[in-house]
Amino acid sequence: MRTLVTAGPPTSNGDLHLGHLSGPYTAGDIYTRYLRLQRRDVHYVSAADDHQSYVALKATQTGRTPQDVADEYGLVIKTSLDKAGVAMDLFGQPSRSPRYIRFLQDFVATLHAKGILFARTSDVPYCETCDRMLFEAHIKGRCAHCGAGSDGGICEACGHPNKGSDLESPRCAACGTPPSSSRPSTRLFFPLNNYRDYLRGYAQNAVMNPHARALCDSLLAKELPDVAVTQPADWGIPVPIDGFEAQCISAWFELGPHYLAVCEMLHENGGGPEWREFWTGDADVIQCFGFDSAYFHIVLFAALFHAYDPAIRPPKGFIVNEFYRLDGRKFSTSRKHALWASDFLDEYASDAVRFHLCLTRPESEQTNFTVAEFLQTLNGELVGVWDCWLKALATKMSGQQAPRAETWQPEQLRFHQRLARLVSEIGASYELDGFSPHRAVRLLSELVRETVAFATANVHHADNPHRQDENRTNIALELAAARALALTARPVMPQFAERLWTDLGHPFPIDQAEWENVPSLLSPGRPLHLSALGYFSPSLPQDKVLAA
Repeated sequence: MRTLVTAGPPTSNGDLHLGHLSGPYTAGDIYTRYLRLQRRDVHYVSAADDHQSYVALKATQTGRTPQDVADEYGLVIKTSLDKAGVAMDLFGQPSRSPRYIRFLQDFVATLHAKGILFARTSDVPYCETCDRMLFEAHIKGRCAHCGAGSDGGICEACGHPNKGSDLESPRCAACGTPPSSSRPSTRLFFPLNNYRDYLRGYAQNAVMNPHARALCDSLLAKELPDVAVTQPADWGIPVPIDGFEAQCISAWFELGPHYLAVCEMLHENGGGPEWREFWTGDADVIQCFGFDSAYFHIVLFAALFHAYDPAIRPPKGFIVNEFYRLDGRKFSTSRKHALWASDFLDEYASDAVRFHLCLTRPESEQTNFTVAEFLQTLNGELVGVWDCWLKALATKMSGQQAPRAETWQPEQLRFHQRLARLVSEIGASYELDGFSPHRAVRLLSELVRETVAFATANVHHADNPHRQDENRTNIALELAAARALALTARPVMPQFAERLWTDLGHPFPIDQAEWENVPSLLSPGRPLHLSALGYFSPSLPQDKVLAA
Protein backbone atom coordinates (compact mmCIF):
# COMPACT_ATOMS: atom_id res chain seq x y z
CA MET A 1 0.00 0.00 0.00
CA ARG A 2 1.19 3.51 -0.80
CA THR A 3 1.73 5.99 2.04
CA LEU A 4 2.11 9.75 1.94
CA VAL A 5 3.83 11.38 4.91
CA THR A 6 3.69 15.17 5.22
CA ALA A 7 5.40 17.60 7.58
CA GLY A 8 3.83 20.94 8.41
CA PRO A 9 5.25 23.72 6.24
CA PRO A 10 7.90 25.82 8.02
CA THR A 11 7.46 29.55 7.59
CA SER A 12 10.22 30.94 5.38
CA ASN A 13 11.04 33.87 7.63
CA GLY A 14 14.01 32.30 9.41
CA ASP A 15 16.08 29.15 9.87
CA LEU A 16 14.74 26.08 11.63
CA HIS A 17 15.63 25.85 15.29
CA LEU A 18 16.00 22.72 17.41
CA GLY A 19 12.39 23.08 18.51
CA HIS A 20 11.30 22.63 14.89
CA LEU A 21 13.56 19.62 14.43
CA SER A 22 12.28 17.95 17.60
CA GLY A 23 8.77 17.99 16.15
CA PRO A 24 7.33 17.18 12.73
CA TYR A 25 10.50 17.06 10.61
CA THR A 26 12.40 14.31 12.43
CA ALA A 27 9.09 12.57 13.25
CA GLY A 28 8.14 12.34 9.57
CA ASP A 29 11.65 11.19 8.66
CA ILE A 30 11.68 8.50 11.36
CA TYR A 31 8.25 7.21 10.37
CA THR A 32 9.15 7.20 6.67
CA ARG A 33 12.43 5.34 7.22
CA TYR A 34 10.62 2.73 9.32
CA LEU A 35 8.00 2.16 6.63
CA ARG A 36 10.74 1.71 4.06
CA LEU A 37 12.34 -0.97 6.24
CA GLN A 38 8.89 -2.59 6.09
CA ARG A 39 9.17 -2.41 2.26
CA ARG A 40 6.30 0.06 2.03
CA ASP A 41 5.91 2.45 -0.90
CA VAL A 42 6.16 5.78 0.93
CA HIS A 43 6.73 9.40 -0.06
CA TYR A 44 7.71 12.12 2.41
CA VAL A 45 7.02 15.73 1.40
CA SER A 46 6.89 19.24 2.74
CA ALA A 47 7.24 22.77 1.42
CA ALA A 48 7.95 26.21 2.78
CA ASP A 49 5.05 28.33 4.00
CA ASP A 50 6.05 31.16 1.67
CA HIS A 51 2.83 33.15 1.59
CA GLN A 52 2.43 33.58 5.33
CA SER A 53 1.97 37.12 6.61
CA TYR A 54 4.99 36.43 8.83
CA VAL A 55 7.09 36.55 5.65
CA ALA A 56 5.60 39.93 4.73
CA LEU A 57 6.20 41.16 8.29
CA LYS A 58 9.84 40.05 8.12
CA ALA A 59 10.22 41.86 4.80
CA THR A 60 8.81 45.07 6.33
CA GLN A 61 11.16 44.79 9.31
CA THR A 62 14.25 44.24 7.15
CA GLY A 63 13.48 46.52 4.20
CA ARG A 64 13.27 43.71 1.64
CA THR A 65 10.58 42.22 -0.55
CA PRO A 66 8.61 39.21 0.71
CA GLN A 67 9.86 37.17 -2.25
CA ASP A 68 13.48 37.91 -1.30
CA VAL A 69 12.78 36.76 2.26
CA ALA A 70 11.03 33.59 1.07
CA ASP A 71 13.86 32.79 -1.35
CA GLU A 72 16.57 33.26 1.26
CA TYR A 73 15.01 31.30 4.08
CA GLY A 74 13.54 28.58 1.91
CA LEU A 75 17.11 27.67 0.97
CA VAL A 76 18.32 28.02 4.57
CA ILE A 77 15.57 25.68 5.80
CA LYS A 78 16.34 23.08 3.12
CA THR A 79 20.03 23.19 4.07
CA SER A 80 19.18 22.62 7.75
CA LEU A 81 16.93 19.67 6.91
CA ASP A 82 19.75 18.14 4.88
CA LYS A 83 22.23 18.62 7.73
CA ALA A 84 19.77 16.95 10.11
CA GLY A 85 19.51 13.89 7.87
CA VAL A 86 15.85 14.59 7.09
CA ALA A 87 15.42 12.96 3.69
CA MET A 88 12.34 14.27 1.91
CA ASP A 89 11.20 13.30 -1.56
CA LEU A 90 10.33 16.97 -2.02
CA PHE A 91 10.84 20.17 -0.10
CA GLY A 92 9.14 22.70 -2.32
CA GLN A 93 9.11 26.48 -2.68
CA PRO A 94 5.48 27.31 -3.48
CA SER A 95 6.02 30.99 -4.31
CA ARG A 96 8.27 29.95 -7.20
CA SER A 97 5.96 27.25 -8.56
CA PRO A 98 3.41 28.34 -11.21
CA ARG A 99 1.81 24.89 -10.93
CA TYR A 100 1.29 25.31 -7.19
CA ILE A 101 -0.20 28.78 -7.60
CA ARG A 102 -2.56 27.61 -10.37
CA PHE A 103 -3.70 24.73 -8.18
CA LEU A 104 -4.53 27.04 -5.27
CA GLN A 105 -6.41 29.42 -7.53
CA ASP A 106 -8.36 26.56 -9.09
CA PHE A 107 -9.21 25.25 -5.62
CA VAL A 108 -10.72 28.58 -4.57
CA ALA A 109 -12.45 29.03 -7.93
CA THR A 110 -14.00 25.56 -7.69
CA LEU A 111 -15.41 26.21 -4.20
CA HIS A 112 -16.78 29.53 -5.41
CA ALA A 113 -18.35 27.97 -8.53
CA LYS A 114 -20.06 25.39 -6.30
CA GLY A 115 -21.66 28.20 -4.34
CA ILE A 116 -19.88 27.17 -1.15
CA LEU A 117 -18.05 30.45 -0.49
CA PHE A 118 -19.92 33.60 0.43
CA ALA A 119 -19.00 37.29 0.59
CA ARG A 120 -19.36 39.29 3.78
CA THR A 121 -18.35 42.79 4.78
CA SER A 122 -16.82 43.16 8.24
CA ASP A 123 -14.56 45.59 10.04
CA VAL A 124 -10.82 44.84 10.10
CA PRO A 125 -8.57 46.54 12.68
CA TYR A 126 -6.36 49.20 11.12
CA CYS A 127 -3.03 50.76 12.12
CA GLU A 128 -2.75 54.39 11.00
CA THR A 129 0.97 54.47 11.88
CA CYS A 130 1.83 51.59 9.54
CA ASP A 131 -1.03 52.27 7.11
CA ARG A 132 -2.01 48.60 7.25
CA MET A 133 -5.02 46.44 7.96
CA LEU A 134 -4.21 44.15 10.86
CA PHE A 135 -4.87 40.42 10.44
CA GLU A 136 -2.97 37.13 10.92
CA ALA A 137 0.69 37.89 11.82
CA HIS A 138 0.12 41.65 11.68
CA ILE A 139 -1.95 41.70 14.88
CA LYS A 140 -1.19 40.52 18.41
CA GLY A 141 -3.23 40.38 21.59
CA ARG A 142 -4.62 38.00 24.17
CA CYS A 143 -6.67 34.92 23.28
CA ALA A 144 -10.33 35.35 24.20
CA HIS A 145 -10.51 31.63 25.01
CA CYS A 146 -7.54 31.15 27.37
CA GLY A 147 -6.06 34.64 27.89
CA ALA A 148 -2.58 33.73 26.59
CA GLY A 149 -0.69 35.97 24.21
CA SER A 150 -1.67 35.18 20.62
CA ASP A 151 -1.24 36.27 17.05
CA GLY A 152 -4.15 36.51 14.65
CA GLY A 153 -5.44 33.19 13.34
CA ILE A 154 -4.56 30.68 16.07
CA CYS A 155 -3.61 30.65 19.74
CA GLU A 156 -0.48 28.57 20.18
CA ALA A 157 -1.24 27.99 23.86
CA CYS A 158 -4.73 26.45 23.64
CA GLY A 159 -5.02 25.66 19.92
CA HIS A 160 -8.27 27.58 19.44
CA PRO A 161 -8.70 29.73 16.32
CA ASN A 162 -9.44 33.44 16.37
CA LYS A 163 -10.41 36.09 13.83
CA GLY A 164 -7.71 38.54 14.86
CA SER A 165 -10.35 41.19 15.43
CA ASP A 166 -11.59 39.31 18.51
CA LEU A 167 -8.23 39.35 20.33
CA GLU A 168 -8.24 41.19 23.64
CA SER A 169 -5.86 44.15 24.06
CA PRO A 170 -4.90 44.05 20.36
CA ARG A 171 -1.86 45.83 18.97
CA CYS A 172 0.01 46.15 15.70
CA ALA A 173 2.80 43.57 15.41
CA ALA A 174 5.04 46.01 13.55
CA CYS A 175 4.86 49.14 15.71
CA GLY A 176 3.26 47.83 18.91
CA THR A 177 0.46 50.40 19.06
CA PRO A 178 -3.23 49.51 19.47
CA PRO A 179 -5.33 49.66 16.28
CA SER A 180 -6.37 53.28 15.77
CA SER A 181 -9.52 52.39 13.84
CA SER A 182 -11.28 49.72 11.82
CA ARG A 183 -11.99 49.64 8.14
CA PRO A 184 -14.68 47.66 6.32
CA SER A 185 -13.50 44.90 4.04
CA THR A 186 -15.61 42.61 1.86
CA ARG A 187 -14.03 39.17 1.83
CA LEU A 188 -14.90 35.61 0.86
CA PHE A 189 -15.60 33.15 3.66
CA PHE A 190 -15.92 29.38 4.03
CA PRO A 191 -18.85 28.16 6.21
CA LEU A 192 -16.97 25.65 8.34
CA ASN A 193 -19.92 24.92 10.62
CA ASN A 194 -21.84 23.36 7.70
CA TYR A 195 -19.41 20.42 7.87
CA ARG A 196 -19.50 19.80 11.61
CA ASP A 197 -21.42 16.50 11.40
CA TYR A 198 -19.02 15.21 8.77
CA LEU A 199 -16.04 16.27 10.89
CA ARG A 200 -17.40 14.55 13.98
CA GLY A 201 -17.60 11.24 12.15
CA TYR A 202 -14.18 11.63 10.60
CA ALA A 203 -12.34 12.76 13.74
CA GLN A 204 -13.76 9.84 15.72
CA ASN A 205 -11.85 7.35 13.56
CA ALA A 206 -8.63 9.26 12.78
CA VAL A 207 -5.50 8.34 14.74
CA MET A 208 -4.26 11.19 16.96
CA ASN A 209 -2.93 11.74 20.46
CA PRO A 210 -5.22 12.49 23.43
CA HIS A 211 -4.47 16.23 23.51
CA ALA A 212 -5.36 16.70 19.84
CA ARG A 213 -8.51 14.61 20.31
CA ALA A 214 -9.56 16.67 23.32
CA LEU A 215 -9.13 19.85 21.28
CA CYS A 216 -11.22 18.41 18.44
CA ASP A 217 -13.94 17.35 20.87
CA SER A 218 -14.00 20.85 22.35
CA LEU A 219 -14.14 22.58 18.96
CA LEU A 220 -16.75 20.26 17.47
CA ALA A 221 -19.00 20.53 20.53
CA LYS A 222 -19.89 24.11 19.61
CA GLU A 223 -20.57 26.15 16.50
CA LEU A 224 -17.55 26.44 14.24
CA PRO A 225 -16.49 29.83 12.82
CA ASP A 226 -16.72 31.08 9.28
CA VAL A 227 -13.20 31.07 7.89
CA ALA A 228 -11.73 33.92 5.85
CA VAL A 229 -10.67 32.69 2.40
CA THR A 230 -9.34 36.05 1.22
CA GLN A 231 -7.52 38.94 2.89
CA PRO A 232 -6.72 42.54 1.87
CA ALA A 233 -3.02 41.69 1.61
CA ASP A 234 -0.27 42.73 -0.78
CA TRP A 235 1.64 39.44 -0.44
CA GLY A 236 0.23 36.05 -1.36
CA ILE A 237 -1.61 34.29 -4.15
CA PRO A 238 -4.03 36.60 -6.02
CA VAL A 239 -7.71 35.67 -5.69
CA PRO A 240 -9.10 34.45 -9.06
CA ILE A 241 -12.65 35.70 -8.41
CA ASP A 242 -14.19 38.78 -10.02
CA GLY A 243 -14.42 41.62 -7.54
CA PHE A 244 -11.70 40.20 -5.28
CA GLU A 245 -8.66 40.54 -7.57
CA ALA A 246 -7.03 43.08 -5.23
CA GLN A 247 -7.02 40.52 -2.38
CA CYS A 248 -4.87 37.44 -1.73
CA ILE A 249 -5.81 33.95 -0.60
CA SER A 250 -5.52 33.81 3.18
CA ALA A 251 -2.32 32.06 4.19
CA TRP A 252 -4.16 30.02 6.83
CA PHE A 253 -6.77 28.91 4.27
CA GLU A 254 -4.03 28.14 1.72
CA LEU A 255 -2.46 25.54 3.99
CA GLY A 256 -5.30 23.08 3.31
CA PRO A 257 -5.03 22.78 -0.48
CA HIS A 258 -1.29 23.38 0.00
CA TYR A 259 -0.90 19.66 0.71
CA LEU A 260 -2.65 18.65 -2.51
CA ALA A 261 -0.63 21.18 -4.50
CA VAL A 262 2.66 19.96 -3.01
CA CYS A 263 1.82 16.49 -4.33
CA GLU A 264 1.36 18.09 -7.75
CA MET A 265 4.84 19.63 -7.38
CA LEU A 266 6.21 16.19 -6.54
CA HIS A 267 4.52 14.74 -9.63
CA GLU A 268 5.81 17.59 -11.80
CA ASN A 269 9.35 16.81 -10.64
CA GLY A 270 8.91 13.13 -11.52
CA GLY A 271 9.04 12.01 -7.89
CA GLY A 272 5.57 10.53 -7.50
CA PRO A 273 2.05 10.09 -8.91
CA GLU A 274 -0.40 12.93 -9.41
CA TRP A 275 -2.15 14.15 -6.29
CA ARG A 276 -5.37 12.19 -6.73
CA GLU A 277 -3.57 8.86 -6.41
CA PHE A 278 -2.54 9.85 -2.90
CA TRP A 279 -5.74 11.54 -1.80
CA THR A 280 -8.61 9.69 -3.54
CA GLY A 281 -7.21 6.16 -3.78
CA ASP A 282 -6.32 3.60 -1.14
CA ALA A 283 -3.15 5.35 0.03
CA ASP A 284 -2.65 6.21 3.70
CA VAL A 285 -1.94 9.88 4.38
CA ILE A 286 -0.14 10.63 7.65
CA GLN A 287 0.48 14.22 8.70
CA CYS A 288 3.08 15.48 11.20
CA PHE A 289 2.76 18.89 12.87
CA GLY A 290 2.78 20.78 16.16
CA PHE A 291 -0.23 20.99 18.45
CA ASP A 292 -0.82 24.64 17.54
CA SER A 293 -1.74 23.47 14.03
CA ALA A 294 -4.17 20.74 15.13
CA TYR A 295 -7.32 22.79 14.46
CA PHE A 296 -6.21 23.49 10.91
CA HIS A 297 -5.12 19.98 9.99
CA ILE A 298 -7.83 17.95 11.67
CA VAL A 299 -10.84 20.24 11.44
CA LEU A 300 -10.51 22.95 8.80
CA PHE A 301 -8.53 21.07 6.16
CA ALA A 302 -10.69 17.94 6.32
CA ALA A 303 -13.77 20.12 5.71
CA LEU A 304 -12.08 21.94 2.81
CA PHE A 305 -11.11 18.67 1.14
CA HIS A 306 -14.63 17.30 1.48
CA ALA A 307 -16.17 20.47 0.09
CA TYR A 308 -13.77 20.54 -2.85
CA ASP A 309 -14.17 16.87 -3.77
CA PRO A 310 -16.06 14.32 -1.63
CA ALA A 311 -13.89 11.59 -3.17
CA ILE A 312 -10.89 12.87 -1.20
CA ARG A 313 -10.03 10.63 1.72
CA PRO A 314 -8.75 12.77 4.62
CA PRO A 315 -5.63 11.64 6.49
CA LYS A 316 -5.66 8.34 8.30
CA GLY A 317 -3.76 9.77 11.22
CA PHE A 318 -1.74 12.57 12.72
CA ILE A 319 1.60 12.63 14.56
CA VAL A 320 1.29 15.66 16.83
CA ASN A 321 3.96 17.13 19.10
CA GLU A 322 3.79 19.68 21.90
CA PHE A 323 6.11 22.67 22.33
CA TYR A 324 9.82 22.16 22.95
CA ARG A 325 11.36 24.72 25.28
CA LEU A 326 14.89 26.12 25.41
CA ASP A 327 16.24 26.73 28.92
CA GLY A 328 12.66 26.83 30.22
CA ARG A 329 11.27 29.23 27.61
CA LYS A 330 9.52 28.57 24.30
CA PHE A 331 11.70 28.42 21.19
CA SER A 332 10.84 31.49 19.13
CA THR A 333 12.16 32.68 15.78
CA SER A 334 10.55 36.10 16.10
CA ARG A 335 11.89 36.64 19.64
CA LYS A 336 15.32 35.26 18.66
CA HIS A 337 15.24 32.75 21.53
CA ALA A 338 16.52 29.70 19.71
CA LEU A 339 19.39 27.39 18.91
CA TRP A 340 19.54 27.44 15.13
CA ALA A 341 19.60 24.01 13.57
CA SER A 342 22.25 24.78 10.97
CA ASP A 343 24.73 26.18 13.49
CA PHE A 344 24.20 23.39 16.02
CA LEU A 345 24.52 20.69 13.37
CA ASP A 346 27.78 22.22 12.19
CA GLU A 347 29.16 21.57 15.66
CA TYR A 348 27.67 18.19 16.49
CA ALA A 349 26.92 15.03 14.51
CA SER A 350 23.32 14.88 13.31
CA ASP A 351 22.73 11.39 14.72
CA ALA A 352 23.69 12.49 18.23
CA VAL A 353 21.42 15.51 17.92
CA ARG A 354 18.53 13.41 16.59
CA PHE A 355 18.98 10.87 19.40
CA HIS A 356 18.79 13.55 22.09
CA LEU A 357 15.87 15.33 20.44
CA CYS A 358 14.00 12.01 20.44
CA LEU A 359 14.99 11.34 24.05
CA THR A 360 13.56 14.72 25.12
CA ARG A 361 10.84 14.97 22.46
CA PRO A 362 7.64 16.77 23.57
CA GLU A 363 5.23 13.98 22.69
CA SER A 364 2.50 14.40 25.29
CA GLU A 365 3.72 17.44 27.24
CA GLN A 366 6.08 20.35 26.81
CA THR A 367 9.71 19.38 27.39
CA ASN A 368 12.96 21.29 27.69
CA PHE A 369 16.34 21.42 25.94
CA THR A 370 19.58 22.48 27.54
CA VAL A 371 23.06 22.18 26.08
CA ALA A 372 24.30 20.60 29.31
CA GLU A 373 21.75 17.78 29.08
CA PHE A 374 22.57 17.24 25.42
CA LEU A 375 26.28 16.87 26.27
CA GLN A 376 25.37 14.43 29.03
CA THR A 377 23.44 12.32 26.52
CA LEU A 378 26.30 12.47 24.06
CA ASN A 379 29.16 11.81 26.45
CA GLY A 380 27.39 9.72 29.05
CA GLU A 381 25.20 7.51 26.83
CA LEU A 382 26.41 7.46 23.23
CA VAL A 383 30.14 7.77 23.93
CA GLY A 384 30.20 6.34 27.44
CA VAL A 385 27.99 3.27 26.84
CA TRP A 386 27.38 2.65 23.12
CA ASP A 387 30.89 3.45 21.95
CA CYS A 388 32.52 1.62 24.86
CA TRP A 389 30.64 -1.55 23.92
CA LEU A 390 31.25 -1.26 20.18
CA LYS A 391 34.95 -0.47 20.64
CA ALA A 392 35.32 -3.48 22.95
CA LEU A 393 33.54 -5.62 20.36
CA ALA A 394 35.86 -4.28 17.65
CA THR A 395 38.89 -5.20 19.76
CA LYS A 396 37.45 -8.65 20.42
CA MET A 397 36.86 -9.23 16.71
CA SER A 398 40.10 -7.66 15.40
CA GLY A 399 41.29 -9.75 12.47
CA GLN A 400 38.54 -12.31 13.01
CA GLN A 401 35.44 -13.31 11.10
CA ALA A 402 31.92 -13.84 12.34
CA PRO A 403 31.80 -17.13 14.26
CA ARG A 404 29.20 -19.86 14.08
CA ALA A 405 26.77 -20.24 16.98
CA GLU A 406 27.37 -23.89 17.83
CA THR A 407 26.16 -24.54 21.36
CA TRP A 408 23.16 -22.78 22.89
CA GLN A 409 22.88 -22.71 26.67
CA PRO A 410 19.66 -21.57 28.42
CA GLU A 411 21.09 -18.12 29.22
CA GLN A 412 22.00 -17.64 25.56
CA LEU A 413 18.49 -18.57 24.46
CA ARG A 414 17.08 -16.16 27.04
CA PHE A 415 19.32 -13.35 25.76
CA HIS A 416 18.23 -13.94 22.16
CA GLN A 417 14.60 -13.90 23.30
CA ARG A 418 15.24 -10.59 25.13
CA LEU A 419 16.70 -9.17 21.91
CA ALA A 420 13.62 -10.27 19.99
CA ARG A 421 11.35 -8.67 22.61
CA LEU A 422 13.24 -5.39 22.44
CA VAL A 423 13.22 -5.34 18.64
CA SER A 424 9.46 -5.95 18.66
CA GLU A 425 8.90 -3.15 21.19
CA ILE A 426 11.08 -0.76 19.20
CA GLY A 427 9.06 -1.59 16.10
CA ALA A 428 5.84 -0.87 17.98
CA SER A 429 7.27 2.54 18.90
CA TYR A 430 7.62 3.36 15.20
CA GLU A 431 4.07 2.27 14.28
CA LEU A 432 1.44 4.96 13.81
CA ASP A 433 -0.86 3.94 16.67
CA GLY A 434 2.01 3.85 19.16
CA PHE A 435 4.45 6.27 17.55
CA SER A 436 6.99 7.39 20.13
CA PRO A 437 10.59 8.20 19.15
CA HIS A 438 11.16 8.89 22.86
CA ARG A 439 10.28 5.30 23.74
CA ALA A 440 12.23 3.99 20.74
CA VAL A 441 15.55 5.56 21.77
CA ARG A 442 15.12 4.45 25.37
CA LEU A 443 14.61 0.90 24.10
CA LEU A 444 17.65 1.23 21.83
CA SER A 445 19.71 2.10 24.88
CA GLU A 446 18.18 -0.82 26.75
CA LEU A 447 19.23 -3.13 23.90
CA VAL A 448 22.82 -1.86 24.21
CA ARG A 449 22.86 -2.19 27.98
CA GLU A 450 21.36 -5.69 27.90
CA THR A 451 24.08 -6.71 25.46
CA VAL A 452 26.81 -5.17 27.62
CA ALA A 453 25.48 -7.09 30.63
CA PHE A 454 25.38 -10.33 28.61
CA ALA A 455 28.93 -9.85 27.33
CA THR A 456 30.23 -8.97 30.79
CA ALA A 457 28.61 -12.00 32.40
CA ASN A 458 30.19 -14.34 29.85
CA VAL A 459 33.64 -12.79 29.51
CA HIS A 460 35.18 -15.62 31.53
CA HIS A 461 34.46 -18.12 28.76
CA ALA A 462 36.91 -16.39 26.42
CA ASP A 463 40.02 -17.98 27.95
CA ASN A 464 38.49 -21.31 28.95
CA PRO A 465 39.53 -23.96 26.39
CA HIS A 466 36.62 -26.17 27.45
CA ARG A 467 34.05 -23.42 26.77
CA GLN A 468 35.03 -22.27 23.28
CA ASP A 469 31.81 -23.51 21.67
CA GLU A 470 29.85 -21.39 24.14
CA ASN A 471 32.26 -18.49 23.66
CA ARG A 472 31.71 -18.51 19.91
CA THR A 473 27.95 -18.51 20.47
CA ASN A 474 28.32 -15.60 22.89
CA ILE A 475 30.24 -13.61 20.29
CA ALA A 476 27.74 -14.55 17.57
CA LEU A 477 24.91 -13.27 19.76
CA GLU A 478 26.78 -10.07 20.55
CA LEU A 479 27.23 -9.48 16.82
CA ALA A 480 23.54 -10.26 16.28
CA ALA A 481 22.76 -7.55 18.82
CA ALA A 482 24.96 -5.11 16.90
CA ARG A 483 23.14 -6.04 13.70
CA ALA A 484 19.77 -5.57 15.40
CA LEU A 485 20.95 -2.20 16.71
CA ALA A 486 21.87 -1.06 13.20
CA LEU A 487 18.44 -2.03 11.85
CA THR A 488 16.36 -0.68 14.72
CA ALA A 489 18.36 2.56 15.01
CA ARG A 490 18.10 3.24 11.28
CA PRO A 491 14.97 5.43 11.50
CA VAL A 492 16.43 7.61 14.26
CA MET A 493 20.17 7.56 13.51
CA PRO A 494 20.56 6.90 9.78
CA GLN A 495 24.27 7.63 9.39
CA PHE A 496 25.34 5.61 12.43
CA ALA A 497 23.15 2.70 11.38
CA GLU A 498 24.49 2.69 7.84
CA ARG A 499 28.10 2.74 9.02
CA LEU A 500 27.59 0.00 11.60
CA TRP A 501 25.70 -2.13 9.06
CA THR A 502 28.55 -1.80 6.57
CA ASP A 503 31.20 -2.51 9.21
CA LEU A 504 29.38 -5.73 10.09
CA GLY A 505 30.25 -6.92 6.59
CA HIS A 506 26.84 -6.90 4.94
CA PRO A 507 27.23 -7.17 1.15
CA PHE A 508 24.26 -4.87 0.45
CA PRO A 509 23.28 -1.40 1.75
CA ILE A 510 21.05 -1.11 4.78
CA ASP A 511 18.40 0.55 2.61
CA GLN A 512 17.93 -2.85 0.96
CA ALA A 513 17.44 -4.59 4.31
CA GLU A 514 14.06 -5.49 5.76
CA TRP A 515 12.83 -5.09 9.29
CA GLU A 516 13.19 -8.27 11.36
CA ASN A 517 11.29 -8.96 14.54
CA VAL A 518 13.63 -11.85 15.35
CA PRO A 519 17.31 -10.79 15.22
CA SER A 520 19.39 -12.75 12.74
CA LEU A 521 22.90 -14.02 13.34
CA LEU A 522 25.67 -12.91 11.02
CA SER A 523 26.71 -15.43 8.40
CA PRO A 524 29.67 -17.44 9.72
CA GLY A 525 32.96 -16.47 8.12
CA ARG A 526 31.85 -12.95 7.22
CA PRO A 527 34.72 -10.42 7.41
CA LEU A 528 34.16 -7.65 9.95
CA HIS A 529 35.47 -4.08 10.02
CA LEU A 530 34.17 -2.65 13.29
CA SER A 531 35.66 0.69 14.25
CA ALA A 532 38.10 0.58 17.17
CA LEU A 533 37.67 4.36 17.45
CA GLY A 534 33.95 4.19 18.09
CA TYR A 535 31.06 5.77 16.23
CA PHE A 536 30.42 8.97 18.16
CA SER A 537 33.74 9.97 19.73
CA PRO A 538 35.68 10.87 16.55
CA SER A 539 33.26 13.64 15.51
CA LEU A 540 33.19 15.20 18.97
CA PRO A 541 35.58 18.11 19.69
CA GLN A 542 37.76 17.15 22.66
CA ASP A 543 36.90 20.32 24.58
CA LYS A 544 33.24 19.25 24.41
CA VAL A 545 34.10 15.81 25.76
CA LEU A 546 36.06 17.27 28.64
CA ALA A 547 33.41 19.92 29.34
CA ALA A 548 30.87 17.29 30.22
